[in-house]
Amino acid sequence: MVRQFLNFIVALLFILNVSCNKTASDKTISVAVQADSLAKVEIVAEINAPDPDMSGIVVTDDGRIFLTFPRHADNHKEFSLAEYKDGKLIPFPNKEMTYPSDKPLDQWLVSPHGMTLDDKGNIWVIDDGKRAGVTGIPEGAAKVVGFDPKNGHVIKTIVINAPALRQDSHLNDLRVDLAEGKEGIVYVTNSSFGHIGSLVVIDISTGKSREVLADHISTQPQKGYAAFLEGEARVYDPENVSLPSGGADGIALSGGRVFWTSITGRGLYSIQSGILSDFSKSESDIENAVEYEGERPACDGLAEDKDGNIYFGAYEQMALVKRNSKGHYTTLARDQRFGWPDGLFYAKNGYLYVTLGQWNRLPGFNGGKDLRERPYLVARIKVV
Repeated sequence: MVRQFLNFIVALLFILNVSCNKTASDKTISVAVQADSLAKVEIVAEINAPDPDMSGIVVTDDGRIFLTFPRHADNHKEFSLAEYKDGKLIPFPNKEMTYPSDKPLDQWLVSPHGMTLDDKGNIWVIDDGKRAGVTGIPEGAAKVVGFDPKNGHVIKTIVINAPALRQDSHLNDLRVDLAEGKEGIVYVTNSSFGHIGSLVVIDISTGKSREVLADHISTQPQKGYAAFLEGEARVYDPENVSLPSGGADGIALSGGRVFWTSITGRGLYSIQSGILSDFSKSESDIENAVEYEGERPACDGLAEDKDGNIYFGAYEQMALVKRNSKGHYTTLARDQRFGWPDGLFYAKNGYLYVTLGQWNRLPGFNGGKDLRERPYLVARIKVV
C-alpha cells in the first residue's frame, strides 16, 4: 500500500513538472507572438546637416510629406517649412516665406511648430513666433496660417495678439474644426515657455481669439513629475529643467471632442468641441466641462484617425501606442530610435508617421552638451 502511494506521488510530481514546463513554454511562445505582431518600423526620411531639426508633420491624401523646422530652440537660418520629396527637402510654399526675412513678421514663417490637415485637405500651421536668443514674441510673429497644398497659396493668416498671446507663450500644436463656427474653429495648445499653460481658441471667420483654461490643472505641468528619457530618470524641476517640459502640448480632435495632454504630466483631458468653440461660454463654463480621461503614456504630440483612435509617442517605452474609443491601449511598435517621438500624423493610407527629432538631447537639458546625433529621422508604421 505504501509502495502504491509512493508511485502515485512520483507520477503526480511528473505530471506537475510537465504541466509547469508546458506553461512556461506557452508563455514564451505568447511573448514571441506578441513581439512578432508589432508593426515594422520604416524610415522614410533622414535629415542631415545643414538641414535643421524637424518637429511637426502632415501627410496629404496623395502621400505628400510636409515638415516644420521651428526656431525656438535653434535660431537656424534654413527653411522653416518644407516638403520632403525624392529624398530632398523643398521649401514650401517658397523660399521667401520659409527663410528668415526683413519683411513684416506676419508675412513669413518665423517658427512654425505643429501642423494639421482640415477635412478639406488644407494644411494649417501654428507659428509660435519664438526665436532662440530673441526676447519675447514680436507682434505678427505668432499666427495661424492655412495653405492649399495643391498650389501653395495662403488661404488664411490669423495673427494672435494679447491677451490671447502671452510673451512667454509657446503655441505648440493645433487642430482645425470645420464643424464649428462659420468657417471653422482652430484649437491651439500653449505649453508655455514660462509656467502657465493654456488653450487658445480662434474663430477663422472673424480672426477673434481667446485664451482659456490658463493655469487649469489640465493644461499645467504636473508637480512632482518624473520620467525616464532613454532609460535615464529625470525629475521635473522648473528651476533646473532637465527634460522637455511645459503644459498643454499634444492635441487631437475626435468624435466631437477635443483631447489634450501636458508634456509634463500623464493625464488625458477632453471637452466637447461645441463648448470649447463657443465664445459666449464663460471660463467657469469651460472649466466645468473638462473631463479627465485617465492616465496615458508620457508623450509629446498626438494623432487621431476617423475611427476614434488616438495615437501617442510613448517616449519612456520608446514606443508608438494606440488608444481606442473605449480607452483601451495597445502597443503598436517599439524601437530604440524612439527616444523622443515628436510630431505624429495618421495618414489616409493607413500609416502612422512620426518625427524623431531628439529634442530630449538638446544642450539645455543635458548640462550644456548637445547630445543629438545626425541624421534626424522620420518613420512610419502600418496600423492594422
